[in-house]
Amino acid sequence: MKINLKAVVIVLIAAAAVFASGSSYSGDKSSMDVVLVMDSSGSMKKTDPLSLRIPAAKLFISLLGENDRAGVISFSDRSYPIIHLTPVESENSSDKLFKAIEKISSNGLYTNLHDALNKGLDLLSENKKAESNQIMILMSDGMMDVGDPDEDRKLVDKIKNELTAILEDKGIRVYTIAFTEQSDRELLEKLSKRTGGFYNLALTDKDFHLIFTSIFESLKSPDMLPMSRNGFLVDRSIEELTIVATKGSPETGIQLNAPDSRSYSYKNRPPDIKWFESNNFDMITVKKPLEGRWEILFSTGENNKAYVITNLKLMSNFNQLYSIFGDPLDVEVWLEKEGSTIKEPDVLEKIEIYIELTSPGGKTLKLKPFDKGEGILYRRIAPFSPGNYKLRIVADGKTFQREKSFVFNVATAKESREEVEAERSGKKVEEPLEQKPAEEEKVEEEHKAYEKIDEVSWGTVIARFLSINLALGIIVFIYIKRKSLMEMRGAKGLFNLSRIKGLITRKKEEEQEEHKQEVREETGEQVKQKENEEPKQKIAPEEERDQQVEEEKEEHEKHEQGTAPEEKEDREEPEEQQIEQKENEEQAKEAELEEQETEQEDKKEETDTENQNETTNTQDIEQDPETEPEAADEEEQKQEKKEGRDSDQD
Repeated sequence: MKINLKAVVIVLIAAAAVFASGSSYSGDKSSMDVVLVMDSSGSMKKTDPLSLRIPAAKLFISLLGENDRAGVISFSDRSYPIIHLTPVESENSSDKLFKAIEKISSNGLYTNLHDALNKGLDLLSENKKAESNQIMILMSDGMMDVGDPDEDRKLVDKIKNELTAILEDKGIRVYTIAFTEQSDRELLEKLSKRTGGFYNLALTDKDFHLIFTSIFESLKSPDMLPMSRNGFLVDRSIEELTIVATKGSPETGIQLNAPDSRSYSYKNRPPDIKWFESNNFDMITVKKPLEGRWEILFSTGENNKAYVITNLKLMSNFNQLYSIFGDPLDVEVWLEKEGSTIKEPDVLEKIEIYIELTSPGGKTLKLKPFDKGEGILYRRIAPFSPGNYKLRIVADGKTFQREKSFVFNVATAKESREEVEAERSGKKVEEPLEQKPAEEEKVEEEHKAYEKIDEVSWGTVIARFLSINLALGIIVFIYIKRKSLMEMRGAKGLFNLSRIKGLITRKKEEEQEEHKQEVREETGEQVKQKENEEPKQKIAPEEERDQQVEEEKEEHEKHEQGTAPEEKEDREEPEEQQIEQKENEEQAKEAELEEQETEQEDKKEETDTENQNETTNTQDIEQDPETEPEAADEEEQKQEKKEGRDSDQD
């Protein structure tokens, strides 16, 4: 990525000028002491070559309130304070803080985290204010490195077992920022959790200012205006407006449009608008902004912020940074005006309040809180997976809008539940018990009983869910296995059945072939017998005819002379009748033969039908298409026999 070094120099000079002018967000009146412990080892030349941590640190300092103090420590192989705790309220002191941040270099040889934390502890212990919250922000790109691996391990153990306990006992919250994934994440994350801070990983140059704004929101819980299409609504109760606009590139020029149609930029703005320009973001502060809708132009539209100072505040009891996986979290929300809770139902009915919970995967769930009474809204949330969550509370009225933003971490199931509980219990302050009226005790007992019923152990739910699904999986596996075995057995049975069917079919074909052969032999014998009988039948009438002819000749010779023509005709008529009678007898014999053949065919068909019925009952299946050739053979036989009979008749 190409960066204009000249632009960086201009940014640093502008930062000093703008921040020195006293531009700061002072919404929260509670005081805070902050020490920035910044890595100046030589490796930072690679992880932060343009020293973008410098303007991001200035952004954080500029957001601190007038009652806050800040100090700066530089560390590499050794640590030393560049500036001790200094109030942010005056222009002179702010200028000193910005110049101290600019002195952070990248020339050190080693990275001594143990010495850096000790120096920060010493700086916060100096001139301590009883009412101030003590914060340490540690920025580093590596692991413990003093040139001796054995010494490195000893110092890491001291941080885990000794120094962390001291910081925890003194109530110092440590926020850690790692610049590479090769840094000692385990050490930095454990240090933050134990002390009530937060671990952050900045892998790109755009992450720096977002991390510092996130830390500021965690510490100060400022009043904010919800962003909608790079715009926001300003109401008459807002006294001061501070905008942080994210840029897509260093060359981008942010433009701010006011409700009166006027446009402002870094180069074109009135003296009462404070404007700080950098490569990745612009910070703009407007005193007494006009009422109406403001718009930010030429911004990426992502992670833009609008912090306000107002007497109309959106409040919440949520201050959780870490949570155990599966534990529900109770969120209460209410509105305050000039320090008093707004309880009027007719006012609250016109205001929409909702909660947005964004999971580590980026999925956002919108939740509607319930009315708890006395102007307080209540909602219980249950994070369903480990990781970093974002909680956003929004109040949207007709004439005003407010927003609160939080970030918290949900521990994994493997992390020690006792350790997180110890962190919580260590932060609790014992208070003297007061005698409560019987009615209040009864209400409290009912509330505890309700919470006990409403509480959900997500660990138990997930364990039961997994066990049920495991059991279902085993049942489904057994079912599929048995089904596959049954299918294999069924396929084998069908194979055996097909083999039996084939054997029966072949046997049937052999029987039919034998039967056909027998029929053919019987038919052949009958045909031969018929052929032998027919000549005999033909010869007998011829002999009788010859004898009759001879007899007739003899009688004719005897009576030839005395016989009249009429008598000859009488004799010729009986001869014709005899011939016709003989022909009729021959036809009758042929009809008898045909009837015998027909009876034999009928008997054969009955036999075939019985065989077919027996085969069907044995197999108990439908007739196979392979039996069709048999019917064709039978039809062919009938046709042949019919043709034989026709030839015989001829």
